Amino acid sequence: MKFFRLFFVFFIFIGTTGTVFADESGPDANVETFHETSSQKPEQAAKSEENKIIVKGSRRKTASNDAAAAQDSVNATEIEEKQSVTTGDAVKEMTGVYVNGDGRTGQSQFLFVRGFRSADVLVLIDGVEMRNPLSPNGAADLSLSPENIAKIDLLKGPQPVLYGSGALAGVLDIKTKKGHGKPKFTSSVSTAVLDMSSSRYIPDTTSFSANVSGSKNRFFYSGGGSFFNTKGISMADSYKGVKENIYAKRPDNDSVIKGSLYFRGGVDIDSDNTWELILRGNVAKAEIDDGPGLGMDDPNRNLLNGNLLLKTGVDSNLFNKIWNLKFDVSMLLSSLGDKDPADSGKMAGDLKSRYRSMTFAVNWKNTVTPVYWYELAAGLDFGAEWGTADYEDYSAGRYFNMDFVPNPDISFDAYAFNIFRPVEKLELNAGGRLQSNFYQISLLDRETDQPLQEETKKSFEPTFSAGAAYETPVELGFKARFARGTKTPTLFQRFSRYANLYQELQPETAYGFDGAVQQYFVNRKILLEAGYFYELKINSIDLDKSGIYSNRYRIENHGLEISFHTKPFWGVSLRSAYTWIFKMQEYKVVEYKGEKYKAKTPTLRRPKHSFNAVLNYNYAKMLNVSLELNYVGKRKDEVYNYPKTPYLITAEDFVILNFAVSYKINSYVTIFAKIENMLDNDDYAYSVEYGTAGITPWIGLKVNL
Repeated sequence: MKFFRLFFVFFIFIGTTGTVFADESGPDANVETFHETSSQKPEQAAKSEENKIIVKGSRRKTASNDAAAAQDSVNATEIEEKQSVTTGDAVKEMTGVYVNGDGRTGQSQFLFVRGFRSADVLVLIDGVEMRNPLSPNGAADLSLSPENIAKIDLLKGPQPVLYGSGALAGVLDIKTKKGHGKPKFTSSVSTAVLDMSSSRYIPDTTSFSANVSGSKNRFFYSGGGSFFNTKGISMADSYKGVKENIYAKRPDNDSVIKGSLYFRGGVDIDSDNTWELILRGNVAKAEIDDGPGLGMDDPNRNLLNGNLLLKTGVDSNLFNKIWNLKFDVSMLLSSLGDKDPADSGKMAGDLKSRYRSMTFAVNWKNTVTPVYWYELAAGLDFGAEWGTADYEDYSAGRYFNMDFVPNPDISFDAYAFNIFRPVEKLELNAGGRLQSNFYQISLLDRETDQPLQEETKKSFEPTFSAGAAYETPVELGFKARFARGTKTPTLFQRFSRYANLYQELQPETAYGFDGAVQQYFVNRKILLEAGYFYELKINSIDLDKSGIYSNRYRIENHGLEISFHTKPFWGVSLRSAYTWIFKMQEYKVVEYKGEKYKAKTPTLRRPKHSFNAVLNYNYAKMLNVSLELNYVGKRKDEVYNYPKTPYLITAEDFVILNFAVSYKINSYVTIFAKIENMLDNDDYAYSVEYGTAGITPWIGLKVNL
C-alpha cells in the first residue's frame, strides 16, 4: 500500500502542474524524440514533426530491425538533465529495469531486466560485448562515466536472431558520441561527499572527464578519457534490526579508483562508404570486503581488472541504397586479478589469482530492401575466446593450485530476419539463427578424482523470433512477439576456480513472449504504454551454496509494465514507469530415484514492484531542474550472521529522491549540482550485506570550447 500511496501522491503533484502541459510550444520543443517511427516509409518518417513522440521501430532508425520488440531508450540530453553519475544511474529510469550492486558508487553494478540478472542481458558498447567475462555473477560494469554516451537502447526479452548468444533476457546497446563539425573540447569535473549523513563533510569522491571531437573534410574523430576515485565503499554494519551491533568495530571505508581512455574516428570515403576505428582501454582497482561469509571487513583485499578493445569496420550502401553492408572485426583483451594477503592472526587468507582472456569476433551483416514492403537482414558471425588462469590459495595452512590453458571456444552463426509490411503501419517479422559452438570440457572422475579425457563438444542450437506491430488510424498501437534463445557455458564457468569438475554444464535456454498497447495523445506528444510479458529460462547456470557453477534453476516470470512519457510542454517533461512481476518463481531441478522434481527456491534481491519517474524543467536552454524518484519494493535476501548463517529475510521497500540543477553561465561554462538520496533513507540497500550512501551532495563544472 505504501507504493500505491506514493504513486497517487506523485501524480496528484503532476496534475497540479497540468496547465504547463497544455501548450505544444516551448523553449525545448525540438529536443530529440524519445521513440522512433514504426512501419513508416522513409519519406513519411522524414516528414514527421521533430517535436513529437513517434511510434517505436523505424526500419532505418531503431536499435534493431525488430519493431515488435519491447524497447526503451535514453539519450544524451536526458542523461545530462538528471546529472547521471554512472551509466547505471542513466538506465534506472527504463521500464522493467532494476539496477543494484555490491557496494556504493563506483563498484560494479547488476542489471536486472524483468527479474532476470545481468548474465542474461547482453551489454554492448558500440556493438561489442563489454560485460566482464571474468565476473562470477555476470556483473556488467555500469559504473562507467556517461559523459561520452550518445544514446542507450534497451531491448527486452530474448533477442536471439539479430544479437545471438547471451541475449537471453535482453540487450543493453550503448552508443558513444561521434565527432562532427568544428573542433570541440568538453570537460567535466565534479566532487561529492559520499554519505554526508554519517557526519563526514570533506569531499571523498571525484569524477573527471575530457573529450576532443570534430570533423574536417571527410574525416571525423572523438577521443578522450575519464577518471573516478572514491573512498567510502564498505559493507553495511547494520540493517534495520537484522544486523544491529554485530561487529566490535565499524567496517573501514574501502576505495575505488578507475580510469579509461577512448578514441573513435574514421573517414567517409564517399557518400555511400564509411570506414571507422574504435579504441578503448579501462583499468580499475577496488578494495573489497570479504563478505558475505561472516560479513567481516577485509583491510587488504584488492581486485585489479582491465580491458583493451580494438574494433574496425566498414559501412557501405550499394545499388542506390537498396543493399546496406556492414563488416567489422574486433578484439577484446580482459584481465582480472584478486590479491588477498593473509591477515595477522588468521590462518585463512593469502590468496592470489589471475585470469586473462582474449576475444576475437568478425561480424558481417547485410540489410536488403528491394521494395518498400519487404526487408531482409542476414549475416554471419564468427567468434573465438582464449583464456588462461593461475590460482594460489593457502587456506587453513593448505596450498591449492589450479592452472588452466584450454583450447579456445569457437562459435559460428548464420542468421536471417524477414520484415513484411503488407499494409501501411502494419509490420510482420520472423527470423532464425543457427548457433554453432565448439568448446572443450575437462572433468574429474567422481570416484578416483583422476582427470578424464578432455573432450571437444559440439553444440548446434536453432533459435528464432516472430512478431507483429500495428498502429490504427486513431494512434493506438499494438505489438506482440515470441522468441527462443540459447547460450552455451562460458570459458570462465567451465575452467575457473568456480567450475564444476564432476559434471558437464548444459546450454541455457530461454523463451519469451510479450505484448503491449500504445496510445498517443495531444498530437503525439504524450505516450501511454501498457504491456504483459512472460519469460522462461531452463538450465540456468549459477553458483550453488558451495560456490560451484551448476545448471541449478528453472526461472519463470510473469509481469506487467506501464510507462507514461511526455515531450516538453513549456519546458516541462515527464518520464515514468511501473513494473509489477506478479509471478516470479525459481525452481531447482533435483533428481531422486530416476525421477526429476522441481524444488522451489527463493528469488533474491529482485523486487516484485518498482516505480521510477523523472520530472524535468528546462528554461531557455539555460536553467535545467530535474527531480528523480525511485521506488523499490520488498525483496528476499540472505543474511550471513554468525552463528546462524545463512538465513532468509525480507528486505524493506525504499524510496530514493534525487535532485539535480544546472545553469549555463555562457556558451562555454555550465555549473551543476546534485543531491542524491535527499530523504536520507538508511533502509536503502542494494543487498542486506551492502548499504548505500545517505545524503550525498555533488557539485561540478562543465566546460565547452
